[in-house]
Amino acid sequence: MRLLGLYLLALAGLSAEEASPARPEIEAAAQGSLIFQACWSGVPGGKVHLVTQPTHQAIPLQAQAGAIVANSIVPPCDAVELWVAHEPAAKRVASFPLPKTGRRFILVMQGEHPASMRAWLVPADVEAFPWGSACLLNLSDKRLRCRLNDAVGEVDPGQSGVLPFVATERTSAHLTLDYQDGPKWLPDCATKTILTPARRFIMVVGPGLAAQGPLPKETVVETNPAPLKAPTPLPHPPAK
Repeated sequence: MRLLGLYLLALAGLSAEEASPARPEIEAAAQGSLIFQACWSGVPGGKVHLVTQPTHQAIPLQAQAGAIVANSIVPPCDAVELWVAHEPAAKRVASFPLPKTGRRFILVMQGEHPASMRAWLVPADVEAFPWGSACLLNLSDKRLRCRLNDAVGEVDPGQSGVLPFVATERTSAHLTLDYQDGPKWLPDCATKTILTPARRFIMVVGPGLAAQGPLPKETVVETNPAPLKAPTPLPHPPAK
């Protein structure tokens, strides 16, 4: 529990420059394209790229462990395949039919070797996953209940869900995670985390991750590169 708390507090200290460069969302939206980002949960597995279907266009995809840092612009398509580019031949890891709605997505990847790699698609439009909020990706075989202060959300195995809590200012939140074991809810962890309207994070829970409490878990974070408000102008022109 203490390790998780320290990890979340460390993530809150990331700066926008460290976590995410400027992204051409406006241009992509004008062209009707899709925006994909990716991150590694746990040990990175290598360079990856997307292949659009049915047009078979290959698009490089950048990813780091623990941070969602870059994006790839994907032209309109019916589905995307995720490939890992290990020698001597690339390997297809997963295929994702695209939802009818949504234009921005985050691929959460796990696994060190191509044969054992897995990936999950999280909708990431700000209407569905606002800045200042948290998403729970449940890769375990347990139903999970996560609480941020007074906001509570439950997520079934194999599903993701955004918790009903959005930080409108920098705030310290109490986070608890419980899991269902038969008719009972058992505690997994309890910690403090810092939330701000400039960040959002995904807590990934399931096998293959670091053990922190009864359930293994990792956290990946994204920082908004756009300024939240215009800087205050100087009252007078600077002296020459």
